[in-house]
Amino acid sequence: MPTHSDHSVTNRAKIEAIRGSLDHPIIDGDGHLLESVPMLFDTVVRIAGSDTAADLRRAIPDLFTGAGSLEEGTPRGPWWPSTTDALYQATVMVPALLAERLEEIGFDFMVLYPSLGLALPTLPNAEIRRASIRALNTMVEEISREHSRVITPSAVIPMHTPEEAIEELRFVHDLGFKAAMIPPGVARPLANHPDLFPLLAHTDRYGIDSEFDYDPVWRTFEEMGFAVTSHGAVGLNYLPGGRGSPTNYSYNHVLGHGYLQSEYCRSLVYAGVPMRFPNLPFCFLEGGAAWAIEMFGALEEHYEKRGPDGLANYDPARLDVGELKSILARYGFPADPPEMVGEKDRSPWARNEFEDSGLASEKDLARIFGEQFYFGCESDDVTVHRALDGPGNPMDVRLRPVFSSDIGHWDVPQLDEPLPNSYKLLDRGRMSKDDYRAFVFDEVVRLHTQLNPDFFAETAVEEAVSRSTLSNP
Repeated sequence: MPTHSDHSVTNRAKIEAIRGSLDHPIIDGDGHLLESVPMLFDTVVRIAGSDTAADLRRAIPDLFTGAGSLEEGTPRGPWWPSTTDALYQATVMVPALLAERLEEIGFDFMVLYPSLGLALPTLPNAEIRRASIRALNTMVEEISREHSRVITPSAVIPMHTPEEAIEELRFVHDLGFKAAMIPPGVARPLANHPDLFPLLAHTDRYGIDSEFDYDPVWRTFEEMGFAVTSHGAVGLNYLPGGRGSPTNYSYNHVLGHGYLQSEYCRSLVYAGVPMRFPNLPFCFLEGGAAWAIEMFGALEEHYEKRGPDGLANYDPARLDVGELKSILARYGFPADPPEMVGEKDRSPWARNEFEDSGLASEKDLARIFGEQFYFGCESDDVTVHRALDGPGNPMDVRLRPVFSSDIGHWDVPQLDEPLPNSYKLLDRGRMSKDDYRAFVFDEVVRLHTQLNPDFFAETAVEEAVSRSTLSNP
């Protein structure tokens, strides 16, 4: 049976062969840091005091799902979320070591996202949430600062209220961050059943049916030069994932990221956010792109059939009831009861459900999904080629997948496997060399330079980015 060492030797050979065949860098758009919890507590003490650090220590265990319970209605969690390989574990905990080994695993540059940072924004207590996130961002900047040539970390932005989001955006911008991440939703108690939270909650996704107007937040993202990147996690008590098996974490995890991102994405579209902020890029991380293709097609269909023009086809006032009765009578069907065809008058709540979207035509959907939205795809995602297949997608639109190694988490058991995995679709003839370049370089460059042309300045990939026509559209 092949050992871990055998796999590593094979992967290194594959990495060298792949890199030797390319004329462009590899940029990892979503690697993960495993934060040192003791370092975080020390930083919380420094920023907010020992009492807040003690409160955070007590609160953290409640963030994550555990063994699961049918009686309590709690889903099962992942048990152990990362590798047991000591060198791998240390590499994703220590940015200095990661920077040393980045070339070894085949990457030229990495955007590094926190892991505990996926959970802290779900803390329901505002004081603990804001202090812990401020401390996390401070700590991550401090331990990554000297490695900016090959690594840039993402800040974490809390979204329970627009005010706290804007305050943290301005803070991390001043601290020197170039990337910022939000959760794909915030769970809120139901007004009539607060005692049942979080088992029963409304998930606010910042668009349709939101408690707040988040336009000031999107405006601040633009002003600060940040793309809006969103990242969820499966196994958080305060971020419902749509799946709740108390006995099977894999059941809960399969398609879980896509579920979280699709709900958030759809909320933005129906609320008109991408139409009001057409120059603001949004990247939906780790969910892949298959859900986006299906959603894009469904939105196009629903706009056609339930938009401003199509909805008239379902107005009961337009039904010729007399003709219907005549036809039914010929076939011996009852034609007199008032409930024969349901309501005859249009309900007051029946309306064009796209009126808040700002969409003027289906072409706006094509622009949003083809130009403004980006989709984080892991290295072993076998559907990446579908995103890049314009003629096979709704309205012939080619989507924008962003290469995401996801190193640091349990679904990447070997640190050096993402690059070889990413090349398999090309080896199988599903992807061209140009497609592969788009996946591992062009799209992530476009995502982050659209609002900040200097995103890659003074990095290992600066020269290649400056040569890329995509960085100067």
